[in-house]
Amino acid sequence: MPLVALILSVTSGFVLMRYRLPPLTTAMTSLIVDLSLAPITVIIAHRRGRSPGLWILLGLAFGAWALAWVLIFPLRRRTPTPDSGPPQQAA
Repeated sequence: MPLVALILSVTSGFVLMRYRLPPLTTAMTSLIVDLSLAPITVIIAHRRGRSPGLWILLGLAFGAWALAWVLIFPLRRRTPTPDSGPPQQAA
């Protein structure tokens, strides 16, 4: 159980705050935080043009880190090539 609590505290960000309680308390609190942050992560990701299905999984697995990623890093937009534009009408 201590290993599971450590993994969950890393994903929820508690390890940075030096959150030290019994492993079961740490694990349950981390799960609650991850479950609370996942919907917020999905909403922000969807508004930024990212896949909601992927980000719900990332939000559940990585909690605070997924939220930070979607807030900090913008979606890379593909620049259209000259050949990929709409067909030109001949004058």
